[in-house]
Amino acid sequence: MRKKGFARAIALVLTFAPGVAAAAQPVCLTHAEATSLLTYALPQAINGTAARCAQVLPANAFLRRHGGELAARYAGQKDKYWPQAKPAFLKTLGPDGDVSANTVRNLPDDRMRQIVDIFVEGLVSQQIALKSCNKLDLAIDLLSPLPPENTAGLIALTMEVASNAEPKMGKFALCKD
Repeated sequence: MRKKGFARAIALVLTFAPGVAAAAQPVCLTHAEATSLLTYALPQAINGTAARCAQVLPANAFLRRHGGELAARYAGQKDKYWPQAKPAFLKTLGPDGDVSANTVRNLPDDRMRQIVDIFVEGLVSQQIALKSCNKLDLAIDLLSPLPPENTAGLIALTMEVASNAEPKMGKFALCKD
């Protein structure tokens, strides 16, 4: 029975969360919130990128050779970042009162983390344009020597710069800390 409820919660999140994010104004995350969420989600983002790009990257591409190692190295620190990432993730789901957001909010942490991991990896693997894979492979290769918090900090900084661009880019905006 518990597995059925968990599967239903995942289905709800995957069904409604992208629609909620698309219909609403961009979610405002502080730089600290974005960095925490990104640091936590990096292993799944790397795995999702590697899965999506495997079909177009050459055999000697960084992601094909070392993507799994990098994701595993970053995953080793996920427990440390979850306490700060959780509120940022919940903020991205939408306001209290939203059925799918409340379903996720009421889950135990271990289940919520599973949903976040599945959601991030799936979303990343669906959103990447195959023509971007070579550039993403190079970027991940260049960032790979850094610890996850530095990589996430650079991504958050890029998001901050992009959020000031016209036209606006993406469904998330960085707000003042």
